[in-house]
Amino acid sequence: MDMNEKKKKITERINQLPPGSVSPSRKYWCATCKKFFNMDQPVCPFMTKMCVNTPIAIENLNPESSEGIEKIGLFYPKFTQKMLSAAIKEYPETGRQIAEEYLRFLKDWKIKYKQQPLQTIKSFLIIVSGAETAQRVNEEEVTFVFLDVGKNWDQEKLFSLVSAALPVLIKELDIKQRIKLDAMDILGERPMGKYYCPACKMFFEFGMERDKVTCPLMAQKCMFTPTNIESSNYSAQDLIRLYQINPDIFKRFMNIINPEPGQIKNYLKDILEKEWNLMLSAEELDQLSEILGA
Repeated sequence: MDMNEKKKKITERINQLPPGSVSPSRKYWCATCKKFFNMDQPVCPFMTKMCVNTPIAIENLNPESSEGIEKIGLFYPKFTQKMLSAAIKEYPETGRQIAEEYLRFLKDWKIKYKQQPLQTIKSFLIIVSGAETAQRVNEEEVTFVFLDVGKNWDQEKLFSLVSAALPVLIKELDIKQRIKLDAMDILGERPMGKYYCPACKMFFEFGMERDKVTCPLMAQKCMFTPTNIESSNYSAQDLIRLYQINPDIFKRFMNIINPEPGQIKNYLKDILEKEWNLMLSAEELDQLSEILGA
């Protein structure tokens, strides 16, 4: 059986399965890939004809943890974190406000965040920094180690921001151990990999640069291979759609920072042109800037 025939049979079988429930708030999550979605119907927005799962309405079953936010920080393009870094001026005060907004976001999405306090803090650190974190835990303290954070942030500025945010989270989560921050470079001067998947039209940025990678969200099940952007064909509309479906966590943060009009929009344009080879029209740039709060 060739691949096209196999895809056809999978689609036919999927169509026979029970449908999901519509979310009145347009908020969904997936128990398999751990992602969150903003959309109208309970259908996977990326692998619509192939995914066996239905996104779950948050009103039917609360998301199990904040891991879906972590996935966005770990694997999505890092220009969002670079925008935050460029826009923030008052680091301690902004750190406190961003932590409070993060908690409001978790409550809006009905996430069971208090039952996994370490995961909740880790997800916050990753979504803000765009960096993988390691944890060193004992009875007295928890040390979070940012890996290759310099790819997205000035380390001193990030630590100032996060140090002001942590007391808000520690109080909410009733954590008893001290929390410390550290950093370590793994990639060094080597570039971070940037990839595009022609099947689901998603963009990824993570790890050491390679020609192709296994899907970071569905490593055990996905039949397709994200490919280095240098050998991929993609459009600005693909990127815009990705963030239209994405929860508005970055816009929430940018609304707190309230950058000068046009300042971050131009910065966004430069990053996309230089790092992603995406030449956005004025209309496309306005559209993406509105979605991200730039």
